[in-house]
Amino acid sequence: MAGAAVAAFGFAGLASAQNAPTTDNGAEDQAAQALVWHEFHYPERGFVISFPGVTERPKAESTPVPGQNPLLQHEYKVEAGKDTVYSVVVFEYPEGRAPNPPKQDYFEKVVTAYAKGSDTNLRRKTPLKIDERPGYEAKAEDSKGKLNHLITMVANGDRVYMLISAGPNKHATSEDALRFRDSFRLLGGPPPPEQDKKEG
Repeated sequence: MAGAAVAAFGFAGLASAQNAPTTDNGAEDQAAQALVWHEFHYPERGFVISFPGVTERPKAESTPVPGQNPLLQHEYKVEAGKDTVYSVVVFEYPEGRAPNPPKQDYFEKVVTAYAKGSDTNLRRKTPLKIDERPGYEAKAEDSKGKLNHLITMVANGDRVYMLISAGPNKHATSEDALRFRDSFRLLGGPPPPEQDKKEG
């Protein structure tokens, strides 16, 4: 399952954010305001997302999931300054092998594995829908309360998407975290489960 992949998720950017020294908040606010958001299309992975501070389309780091062959994990990550990271992880299953539609406990296992891999504690978990597809959202923070995470998941066909943004305290409810999450759109794939039932 994808939980094994998340446990091995690359947290270099998040770790550097967590260990970054405290700086002047005014300077950080100005730097955040200076970041321009751009929308990027990934038709080969079935999604659209906006990232801040970059003009070229971020490339994926693609790796097989240990012990879960042939499950693949594609990660698109942007570091916005010293203390904020935005990432999209795509778990790509062989045709017909993905949980479809996934149950809530699937998402819970994945976000729990993420929390373990990032050394954070889950504070809030809730099911939600994105583009009428089943999804899930969670908030997490490190033990010192310095780094705050917003984790959003949605499934579509043979892919499961995980959106992650991590930043200073209260980042999970910040305008930028919500902007990143809300910029995500699905491209193609099967119809939503409920629509598919109606048409059938």
